[in-house]
Amino acid sequence: MCLTRYFNITFGLWLLIFMGILYSLTKDSVCALEITSHIKNYYVARDSSVTLNCEFVLESENLGYTEIEWNIVPSDRQQDDEIIIWYTGGVLYSNLYEPLKNRVHFASPDPQDGDASLRILDLKLTDMGTYQCKVKRLPEFGMKNFNLFVMERPSTPVCYIDGEAEEGNNLRMKCRSSQGTPPLDYNWSKANGNKMLPQSAFVDTKAGDLYLRKITESDTGTYRCVVVSLVGMEVCEVTLSSPLNRTSPQTINNEVCEVTLSSPLNRTSPQTINNGSGTTAAIVISIIVMIILIITVIRVIICYRRKKNGKVFGNEILMDELPPQKCLSIKSHNLGPGSLESTHSVKVRKC
Repeated sequence: MCLTRYFNITFGLWLLIFMGILYSLTKDSVCALEITSHIKNYYVARDSSVTLNCEFVLESENLGYTEIEWNIVPSDRQQDDEIIIWYTGGVLYSNLYEPLKNRVHFASPDPQDGDASLRILDLKLTDMGTYQCKVKRLPEFGMKNFNLFVMERPSTPVCYIDGEAEEGNNLRMKCRSSQGTPPLDYNWSKANGNKMLPQSAFVDTKAGDLYLRKITESDTGTYRCVVVSLVGMEVCEVTLSSPLNRTSPQTINNEVCEVTLSSPLNRTSPQTINNGSGTTAAIVISIIVMIILIITVIRVIICYRRKKNGKVFGNEILMDELPPQKCLSIKSHNLGPGSLESTHSVKVRKC
């Protein structure tokens, strides 16, 4: 009986001690400094402004002064943090970071009251990075990081129809934005009527193309393209006009017909040779004539020189030689007294 009573008393004491410890831990966790902001990532367009939300809760019994500090955390953790703005003991120190000079301030006129949010004006692409909010009221301390992404807004897109809009053919409409930080998404809709695209339509949301299959008159109208990014949106429109072009027949039907030729037939005048072949023939004939003329001139020159050389050599007289002499030898033969005729033979020889 005594043992059971002793056990119950001991167990009760240990239970009270455990509950006291648990209560003290719970009380400290609730009343400790806590940053209540839940937004971690901020996506903002260039040239705009942003407020990095840093709200906090302090323990009511803590009567010390509040110290607030904003830093830029470098990507290289071996480098020191850059202090942007600092509030301590009721004194504000700003313009501590040259790239953000005159562009940063606290959103609240009295940040120690629980709102240490930071306001950044006229954002630049170089402002992108990790920002850190620190709040101290000794012995309490709280800290939280925020990621700031500065992006380029999409430019106003250009909408146009690619190709000819012929009834029964497929058609593609294009939408292009020349600027903007990815990702960019393109969405198409009809600007008039029920704003629903035809059932056969297909949209390439990444490239910005709208495909229409076998278009008809019911597909005509104004189409709207919206390009969307994380920091903005822009719109353009294009009109598919009515009536659509109609495709001309490609083949002739196989039909039999009769044609009667009337008499007399018209006579066609001779056709002239087209300019290309006539010019070529004239050039060839001119070349042949020139070759003949050149050959004729060369032959005349050669004959003239030969005749001239012949006359010179024919008129030359050798002074050391005598002119040729002729020797005559005469022989006579008498046939006799009874013959009526006598025959004489003469021989000429050179001496």
